[in-house]
Amino acid sequence: MSELKLEAENRQLTGRKVGQLRRQGLVPVVVYGNVKEPVNLQVDARLLERTLHAGGDARVVQVMVAGGGLHNVLVKNVQREPVGHRLLHADFYAVNMSEKQHVAVGIVAVGKPLGMAAGVMLLKLHEVIHIEALPADIPGEIEVDVTQLTMERPITVADLPQIKGVVYVDHPEEVIFNLQMTKEEISEEAAAVEGAPEPEVLKKVKPAEE
Repeated sequence: MSELKLEAENRQLTGRKVGQLRRQGLVPVVVYGNVKEPVNLQVDARLLERTLHAGGDARVVQVMVAGGGLHNVLVKNVQREPVGHRLLHADFYAVNMSEKQHVAVGIVAVGKPLGMAAGVMLLKLHEVIHIEALPADIPGEIEVDVTQLTMERPITVADLPQIKGVVYVDHPEEVIFNLQMTKEEISEEAAAVEGAPEPEVLKKVKPAEE
């Protein structure tokens, strides 16, 4: 797993003045956590986007500050414009690389379920899974093999792949993936049941008197 790195510069502008930075394609960020006091930085918006897409929304990012300074951080909060989704601000949590962290990591399905058929769909009940790991062991995402998935056998937290240094903290029986019939298939089955002929009622025959 290659390291994620992001260049940054010390930031002098604060408050409403940060609008000037955004017009220049820069994003104001604050580093807090394992630092003596919060650090105001600015980063290139395009570089931050690339870092996030490369797994920076879960993995540790090495922030290199121009003129000296290095922070190992987790991206804790990202603010965007409601419509254009342009980056507005980000909070970076500086971590101690020797202390385990609790983070949420994205889940990705891999393969085609054995139980997949016409009228059946794959459902993903959770977008993320919560883990505990040292910063260097945090994966960008977790790939889950769903080939053995059937209608009767969902995939739970207990079925997730074992990753060195990673502990799943969600309940082992929590369902992550399952298969369900589509609404159309359920409607067709219900219609078939309604249209089935009613069973014939046999009248009890009175025995003849002797």
